[in-house]
Amino acid sequence: MIVVVGLPAYADSPDCEECAGGLAVQVAAAAKSRGGEVELVGKIGDDGAGDTVVVALGRLGVGHAALLRDPARPTPVLTVAAADDDAAEVDAEMPEVRLLPESPDARPALEAADVELALRYLPQAGVIVLADTLLESAVVAGAEGADFAAARLIVLLPAGATAPAVPAGAIVLEAPPEDDGSFGRLVGLFAGALDAGVEPEAAFKEAVAATGWEPIAD
Repeated sequence: MIVVVGLPAYADSPDCEECAGGLAVQVAAAAKSRGGEVELVGKIGDDGAGDTVVVALGRLGVGHAALLRDPARPTPVLTVAAADDDAAEVDAEMPEVRLLPESPDARPALEAADVELALRYLPQAGVIVLADTLLESAVVAGAEGADFAAARLIVLLPAGATAPAVPAGAIVLEAPPEDDGSFGRLVGLFAGALDAGVEPEAAFKEAVAATGWEPIAD
């Protein structure tokens, strides 16, 4: 089983099949497409947007038994920022996506106790992915959960971020400065291959080949 820890958001979609968005959802969906059993540990608002996210995750085949509700904060919403005329052509290729509310304090957050409790009830995890910027205490709880389950731990960082203190053996991956969603797919396929028993180097090569990434020359 692959457990993805992160914060999903609502994303408008005509058919509602893609109404769950964000890096954690991208990772979970890709891992599921690799054939793995996937659970998403996260938190959303106790609102209609949150209801829609739950339905969308179900359609993706991603488990959400450990998806918590925050009655005090709304489910975050992904929206495409309006482009000015001079940047329209560039933004059409990779539009600027904004997460609302803009302040992290106004959005649901995973506490250490949330992560600890969720992972305690998912001891069969083979791979745990910490897919969002989490509180340091929540990262520690995720690492302890991975150790308890003897699971591989993958920690994702935003571009340019400082890596948190993680146990030896944890895999730390930094997102590119600009991402069209392929980073989440790469990580999900990588996690799926690891969960299937593929060794890390071969699993990463498989994911890179599947997503079309190319190494950057020094």
